[in-house]
Amino acid sequence: VKKGGRLAYFTCSVLPEENVDQVMWFLSRNTDFRIIPTAKAWAASTLAGDAPPSADGNTDTLLLTPRRHQTDGFFVALLQRV
Repeated sequence: VKKGGRLAYFTCSVLPEENVDQVMWFLSRNTDFRIIPTAKAWAASTLAGDAPPSADGNTDTLLLTPRRHQTDGFFVALLQRV
């Protein structure tokens, strides 16, 4: 990813070791990347309304779960190279 470019990380999982743990591992080894908070990206997009609250309480990434969001399990993290 070039400087200023974005990287989107998605999974169809609700497991922390496949989601936020992977993002934290990546960031610890790639210090030129930062998380773009999901709500900020959502607000800047053409998506209607506010971003749903993440099931894990995280404000930087988004975890959707069947129980809380009536969807399959999904995880989203947006990263930008600085």
